[in-house]
Amino acid sequence: MSDADVLHLALRQLLDHDQTPPCALSDLWLSDDDEDREAAGYRCQPCTLLAHCHDFASTALPRITFGIFGGVDFTATAKPAPSLRQVTPSSGDVSNTARPNPKATP
Repeated sequence: MSDADVLHLALRQLLDHDQTPPCALSDLWLSDDDEDREAAGYRCQPCTLLAHCHDFASTALPRITFGIFGGVDFTATAKPAPSLRQVTPSSGDVSNTARPNPKATP
């Protein structure tokens, strides 16, 4: 299974639990502003998709050249990110993301 497939399945699981990743609710992850993207990287840290997202972007290089994926700025001109939490594989537990999906239907 490819990293893209793994990310897709993990995202589906999250959405099935009526939760969304932090990046779904903001444009910070694709901002032209370095400070916005740095803030987005920190907002990735509690996300259960962190490792899957990072793995996807890493294997999608060189096609991905801009934006935050898995807490890392993949923008070609980005300065090295400050040391954030180490990216480790997700346990599959979606409980710590706890952000209700605003588009979910009851």
